[in-house]
Amino acid sequence: MVFILLLVSSLLLTARAAAAASNPVLDVDGNELRRGHHYYAMSVMRPGGGLTLAPNASCPLNVSRAPFPDYSGRPLAFFPENADDDTVKEGSTLYIMFPEPTECPQSTVWTLDRKAGFVTTGGTTSSAIGPHNSRFAIRKARYASSQPDHYQVEVCPCSTGVQRPSCRMGCLGSLGLIKVGQNILLSTNSERPHTIVFAKVKPATATQ
Repeated sequence: MVFILLLVSSLLLTARAAAAASNPVLDVDGNELRRGHHYYAMSVMRPGGGLTLAPNASCPLNVSRAPFPDYSGRPLAFFPENADDDTVKEGSTLYIMFPEPTECPQSTVWTLDRKAGFVTTGGTTSSAIGPHNSRFAIRKARYASSQPDHYQVEVCPCSTGVQRPSCRMGCLGSLGLIKVGQNILLSTNSERPHTIVFAKVKPATATQ
């Protein structure tokens, strides 16, 4: 009897996790985030604006939060690792990039510098077998039942939400913010997850 109860409990948890993974990520207007479309990722904390690139002494550039609350940041584009997904799904791995070019020769795809713990550019969109540092996932903030458009970004070295996962490592937790010099960088070293909302870039201001 105990075994049956444990089995049923396990099945329910698996079903709930699968349902959550299939939920689309929503912007502030309640619309689903679409593959390749441009969005601002804006902090819900004040003061502070959207995500942007910090001026580094050298390339590649680090991802940071703008210090000005009236600055929406640089546009972002999201590309689900599952090629069949045209919308961004909660908990499924994706690649994040700044579609606008920079002065650096590296790609503008996000990647985690594991040694420093910072999110930087120069990543890859490879779906190769095995873990790599350019896979991320978006999940609702822990208190999101009252704020359904509040999200956090996780580092997920192994693919999820695809037919054949690349490896079996779990996600490394949500990214937070840490101040380094004059910059506020997106990092794995923060004790508090950074919560954001997504706003679609209006066609007149979107980078072509």
